[in-house]
Amino acid sequence: MLPGDPIAEEVLIPAFRNAVNVDCMTGFFSSTVLADLAPGLATYISVTRNTFRLLISPILSQEDQAAIRNGVGCPETLARAFLEDMIITEDLLQQHTLKCLSWLLAAKRLEIRVALMRDALFHPKVWLFRLREGLLAVHGSSNATLAGIRKNVEQVAVSQSWSDSNQLYVSTTLRNQFRRLWSSEDDNCLIVPMPQAVQEHLLRNYRPDIPPTEDDLRALYRKATTLDENARHGTPIRRPQFALPAGLQFHHGKFEHQGRAVDAWCNAGYRGVLEMATGSGKTIAAMICAHRLYARRKPLLIVVAAPYVPLIQQWSDEIAPFGLTPLNLTALAGKRGRAQQLGRLKRRLASTRSDVEIIVVSHRTLCDRKFHAEIQKINCHTLLVADEVHNLGSEGFIIDPPSFFDARLGLSATPVRQYDADGTVAMLAFFGPVVFSFTLAEAIGHCLVPYDYYVHRVELTPNEMDLWSEITSKIRTNIWRQENGKPDEFLVKLFRDRHAVLENAENKICALEAALRRHRLDDLRHALIYTSDKAPEQLIQTNALLRKCGIPFHQLTYEETANRRETARIINDFRDGTLRALTAKRVLDEGVNIPQVQQAFILASTTVERQWIQRRGRLLRTCSETNKTHAEIHDFIALPPKAAPLDDEARAVIRGELTRLQEFVKLARNVARPGGPLDVTQELLRTVVK
Repeated sequence: MLPGDPIAEEVLIPAFRNAVNVDCMTGFFSSTVLADLAPGLATYISVTRNTFRLLISPILSQEDQAAIRNGVGCPETLARAFLEDMIITEDLLQQHTLKCLSWLLAAKRLEIRVALMRDALFHPKVWLFRLREGLLAVHGSSNATLAGIRKNVEQVAVSQSWSDSNQLYVSTTLRNQFRRLWSSEDDNCLIVPMPQAVQEHLLRNYRPDIPPTEDDLRALYRKATTLDENARHGTPIRRPQFALPAGLQFHHGKFEHQGRAVDAWCNAGYRGVLEMATGSGKTIAAMICAHRLYARRKPLLIVVAAPYVPLIQQWSDEIAPFGLTPLNLTALAGKRGRAQQLGRLKRRLASTRSDVEIIVVSHRTLCDRKFHAEIQKINCHTLLVADEVHNLGSEGFIIDPPSFFDARLGLSATPVRQYDADGTVAMLAFFGPVVFSFTLAEAIGHCLVPYDYYVHRVELTPNEMDLWSEITSKIRTNIWRQENGKPDEFLVKLFRDRHAVLENAENKICALEAALRRHRLDDLRHALIYTSDKAPEQLIQTNALLRKCGIPFHQLTYEETANRRETARIINDFRDGTLRALTAKRVLDEGVNIPQVQQAFILASTTVERQWIQRRGRLLRTCSETNKTHAEIHDFIALPPKAAPLDDEARAVIRGELTRLQEFVKLARNVARPGGPLDVTQELLRTVVK
């Protein structure tokens, strides 16, 4: 449109009359524009139930500010009752503009948010109308004021998304810009809902003779950024106070190894891996490391990455005693919610409001390039804490690692990736070498309880033995399918299928029932039962057995852990004894802290030694609530049928199980008792060497 053309009559009023939704962002707003657009606005308010969304600068007339204060302070129920009893007409809008402004705000038919730029004035002039034909955008130099629409000489363009590709692009771009601003996704623009803007005294008087200066706007932005989202709902803000919990001892006592670990990491230049047994306090040691770094480098952003939802939630809980409120990205719904929270975090660090923030994410998110891009926008010191860091030796991480992190801390009970030397080397090259080690053997009797180890023999059926031999023959035929000692996918599947025969031996369920009944079902408390992850049948059969025995239990698999609240409920019920057992596949192998666990029944175990160490560490945590003095491990090993000939195939089955048995026996408290695990081990060894 040309300067002087009647934009209100020819575009805005007809657009209001036909609109399904209306949005507007403008540098200056005056309620007088509502009166001028009354013929269309009255129709929009009467015909639709949708809100008119308005994004403006904080510069308003005193009269409009008063009307807005009346609107946001009026009870919504009263305003809605008022609007239902009357009809919004053109005359009403024109003659009682300020009163209508108040009532429309109170009834949520008009929603206004204030935009505060970091170093500039918010000054777009865009109207967006969602029509049945598509999107209509009116944009140019005209503010949402009477002067902007009626008096000034303005240049205004109209873009119709249904007309051609160029207008579609322009209108869609403007719509996306509005959505991004409205959702607080622009790092340089702080968006404040009008009720909070009024409460925080962020509005300023409009004086055409004295426009606001850059210093005025900067001061307003700083004031707004010092107010937390919670404060905007009436809660006083508190600057994060990153401090060590009172009474925390880490340089002496049973957790003195934590102090040595912290010193080692700091002395290594704030990079490296802590190899610490499960249950020895890696999380606490990591937070002490972060605090030590914080004392030297501010502002500091800490990113904690963990592999599974229960472990992520556990980190969030254990961070709280250090005075920080973590941003748990896995708990936020949708990209928009995560973007909003990250935007607020960035603004807190950019202002004087916060000098430390902490984010908790999944390993998957840590590998995401979009997440990398968001973190790199934050101008401060950064620390990456990677729990179960051995998982990050995978190709998905090492191909494009987040090299922008200044300080790096890896945590694992078993940082060496078994069968993957290249992945181990790449992981250590990124995080730094192992700078401190505290093994399971050192931890038992120090900060972990000892354990008794019970071996339960389970015979394979003749059919299972035949299947094991058949797969073994295929492996021998295809053993050439390796490169630098690494089997290809076909050979890996054969190894997996063969081990699945041992893991899923059908007699294990009967052996489990016998073991449970020997230990008196009524006395069973705080038990974990690990089943195979290679087929669902064993878990299903185990659950059926527990139901038959009348044992309250719940399974905890990836299906349950996808729901954060459900996971927390299950674990809490287990901790307080409402549930006497948990059945799982592998989800409890890493990180989850349930010190009440007293017994573990291992129906299935992989050949990965890391799992053996982690499962014992999970079981051996101390627990003053239950006066825990020791733990019990029941291991169900698959052996050839007694009637089968003791040939090379049978001996190979025994050798496969012996490796794990020997590892568990080493540290068992009952190792030398008559008929104990050492006797079983020696008997099987004699069988193998015959």
